[in-house]
Amino acid sequence: MKSKIAMAITGCGVFVTGFGAMGLSSEGQAGFVLAVKITLIGLTLAGSGVILEKLTNKKSVEP
Repeated sequence: MKSKIAMAITGCGVFVTGFGAMGLSSEGQAGFVLAVKITLIGLTLAGSGVILEKLTNKKSVEP
């Protein structure tokens, strides 16, 4: 079950990152800053999903 949750979190993070990246070419500085913030939130979500997946799959953590 945790694997499905991790995959959903990662997918949402990738979607939000793509949404934020679309606004990076905006005209004003305020729009650019907002797009960077949205992109960083998406990358944080995607990263937390990957970390959760690594924690649930013990075989991938061991060397």
